[in-house]
Amino acid sequence: MYHDSVGEVWYQLQMTADPPTPTVLPVMECELGRWTRQDIVLCVPTDDVIRVEPIVSNTNNFMLECDASTPLEITDGSPLIIPLTFVPSMLGTSDQAAAIVFRSQQVCEVAFKQV
Repeated sequence: MYHDSVGEVWYQLQMTADPPTPTVLPVMECELGRWTRQDIVLCVPTDDVIRVEPIVSNTNNFMLECDASTPLEITDGSPLIIPLTFVPSMLGTSDQAAAIVFRSQQVCEVAFKQV
């Protein structure tokens, strides 16, 4: 910035950001011995290709239908749709919640909660 009476002015900003709050997914319900599925949609608001690593906290009841051994790539303009499968292991909702996190070194992590 340039000011006529004082000349050039510089600012040094020190910024911090909190991670976004997890997105709460719609409740998934089905009969014991069956399964149900819903999609998780990831979008990139930049022109970059973002690589994310999926992590599911409760692999007994939830599974992402993707290859978790390699990072997933999200490109600009085309959302990445990842099916999430739920298989109940008991009646009720006790101990059948999960956190689904997509970690990236390029951007902050994106988290979803299934409660």
